[in-house]
Amino acid sequence: MMKNKKRLLCAVLMLLMVSSVWGIAVQISWYGRVSAGHRTEFTCSSSCFPNCVYSWTFKGRSVNGSTLTWTPDGQDDTVELQCIVHNPETGISSSTTTILEINNQMSVRVSPSNTAPILNQSLSLVCLNAGSGDPKGPSDLIWFKDGKKVTQDENTKFLQNNKTLHFDSVLPSDAGFYQCQTYLPSLQTRVISLGFLLSFDQWNVSISGPDSVFPGRLSEFTCLTSCTQNIECTVRWQFRGGFPIGTFFSANGNRIRWTPSIPGTFQNFNCVAENKAAGRSAEATKLVEVKGAPVSGSEAAKLHRLLLLMSFMGFKSLI
Repeated sequence: MMKNKKRLLCAVLMLLMVSSVWGIAVQISWYGRVSAGHRTEFTCSSSCFPNCVYSWTFKGRSVNGSTLTWTPDGQDDTVELQCIVHNPETGISSSTTTILEINNQMSVRVSPSNTAPILNQSLSLVCLNAGSGDPKGPSDLIWFKDGKKVTQDENTKFLQNNKTLHFDSVLPSDAGFYQCQTYLPSLQTRVISLGFLLSFDQWNVSISGPDSVFPGRLSEFTCLTSCTQNIECTVRWQFRGGFPIGTFFSANGNRIRWTPSIPGTFQNFNCVAENKAAGRSAEATKLVEVKGAPVSGSEAAKLHRLLLLMSFMGFKSLI
């Protein structure tokens, strides 16, 4: 009997210890989007009381206090932000972490837009939305190529208070990754733009796979690109003529696997390779025929209802 009481007491003490640790709920809150060149205030709140100590960690920095004011400089797409709460009376600490997605409106684009760079022709790069977060406007705008500061020469000029980088005649040596950086006096922060890849090579995009497929047979299609996927470009699929109908379909990166179900129909696959930061894209289209005798409208409706029922029954079997 005494052993049971001791076990019960130990269990209660353990429960109280676990409850005291789990009892500190920590939350990070802020308003609006987190944007480069715009000041954002973050608040850390918790159920910890009284006289609890708050601190922040992000980008290798530590800041004390329950609030944090920060202006992103545009160098990061995402930032890990952590708030730590410590109760000095109990010695218990708790924390929470959030991944911030940084929106950068400052970018570099070709002017006029959608102009393809051509060797030995004039070209202008424009720094867009520079200083949009500062009422005093931007100052000290600087251009960088591959991380090195750009200077004027016989072929390169700065126009419109340095917002435009103009080439009288584009040379092969001008190819590279361009960014613009500005200083925001009110925020006392420098902000760097998204980059633009100046290249003279045209992207080639094609779709491999059969031109004709058969109902009930699995077929595979792959988007092939001359640009390095997930580094120079990203790939996405579009179905402008309608989504593929079948008993199986999967799209994973640049690859599609599909088992069609309705004969006598056609399916349009469209693959787009793009780099939004550089303002470049290329695409390819493939029209695929589903072989077999075409079904009538009523038969197609019945088949469609049957496929929906099969899909529903398959879903029900999983839950």
